[in-house]
Amino acid sequence: MIERLTPLQFDRLSTSGRTGPGFITCEDSAGEIVEVVVKLSSRCDLAETSLAIEVLSACLAGDLGLPVPQPYIVQMDADWLDSVADANWAEAARRSSVLAFASRRVPAGFGSWVTGTVLRGDMAQTAASIFLFDAIAENPDRRNANPNCLVRGDALRIIDHELCFSPVPLIGWRPPWQLGALHLMETPGAHIFRAPLRGQAIDWEPIKAAWRNVSDVDLAGYPGLIPPEWATAQPAIGKAIDKIRNARDNIDGCVVEVRRVLEC
Repeated sequence: MIERLTPLQFDRLSTSGRTGPGFITCEDSAGEIVEVVVKLSSRCDLAETSLAIEVLSACLAGDLGLPVPQPYIVQMDADWLDSVADANWAEAARRSSVLAFASRRVPAGFGSWVTGTVLRGDMAQTAASIFLFDAIAENPDRRNANPNCLVRGDALRIIDHELCFSPVPLIGWRPPWQLGALHLMETPGAHIFRAPLRGQAIDWEPIKAAWRNVSDVDLAGYPGLIPPEWATAQPAIGKAIDKIRNARDNIDGCVVEVRRVLEC
C-alpha cells in the first residue's frame, strides 16, 4: 500500500502546474515530517481516475528504476481544511475526494528542465529510459512547453503523470511496438529528450531488462495500491495494466520503434 500522510500545514500554492497543486507539510505513521506536493481530484480532468493513474505511473516508474519522487496519499479532513489560508485551494479540496495524491518534494536546487540542456554522463541513459517509459505510457506531457522534469547537475526527477495511459483510445492508436506507432513523438518539441538523445550511444539492454523484470506478480499487485475510496478508477487501471503487460512482452519491438523515432 502507498503510505498515508496526515497534513499539518498548508505551506503555499504551487506557481506552476495546471492542476494547481499545493505544498504541504505532513506527518507519516512514524511521526516523521514529510514535505509533499499535493494534487486534488477536483482539479484533474478525470477526478479520482487521474490520481490513481498518478499512483500507478509512479509505482511502475519506481519498479523500472526511474527517478520519480516517492508517492503518498494525503487524507484531509474538514477541520484541517478550515486551517488552510488559501480559500480557493481549500474549497477545491472540499469538492475533492478526501484522499489526495502527493509526491515527496524534491530537494533544494532542482529546477525545471530547460530546452537546450546537454545530457552529461549517465543522464543520457536515464533520459532514454524515460523516453521509452513515456512512449509506452502514452504520456503527452513531457514536451518543451511543459517539461515536467526537474534537473540539478546531472540528476533528473520526473513528475506529473496523470495524463498517462489514457483510458479513452486515441484516434489511430497502435501498440508502441508497431512500426510508425510513435510518429507523434517525431514532432519537434513533442518530447524534451528527443533532440538531446539523437546521436547518443545508448545501451538499451539494461533498459529492456528492467521492463522484463516487472513480473506478473508486480502487475497483479498494482490494483491493490489504489485506495478503495477511488474504486471508480479500477477499470482504467485494469486497461493500463494490460498495456504495461503487452509492452513488456513486446519490449524489443518497443525499443526498435523508439530508436526509429530518435534516428529519423
